[in-house]
Amino acid sequence: MEEMTERMLAKMVEAMNIHLPKKSRSLAEMLKEDYPKIVARDGNEYLIERRELEFIAQHVEDVENFKIPIILEMCGVGDTRLIYVKDRLHAEFIKRVFGYDRFVEGNLVLHLHEIVPIRRKLRTATQIAYRVML
Repeated sequence: MEEMTERMLAKMVEAMNIHLPKKSRSLAEMLKEDYPKIVARDGNEYLIERRELEFIAQHVEDVENFKIPIILEMCGVGDTRLIYVKDRLHAEFIKRVFGYDRFVEGNLVLHLHEIVPIRRKLRTATQIAYRVML
């Protein structure tokens, strides 16, 4: 029974993450396009606003290796919701621009309220991924 419940939970989380990209794209590549977009796992296309890409480019040195979208991974820990930024370049960018500097095992860790200014500034260039810890 427990195995079935875990499988069902895994399927639900997978369904919640269907909006995530099939493949991330480089910031440099997207800056060259008139209508930069990401293709999601479900086949939908999501336009990324050029002004957001230009803002990011102003604050990163390596536009070739900086991938879009910035993934903010939401995870429940007890009664608390934490956001993990696992990509090193994404974490360095958020630290530089938004001033958050809480790292645990190499991951930037944010509280739920701390993603508000990030999402407000980078509405289309960030995506929330959901993860469940058993």
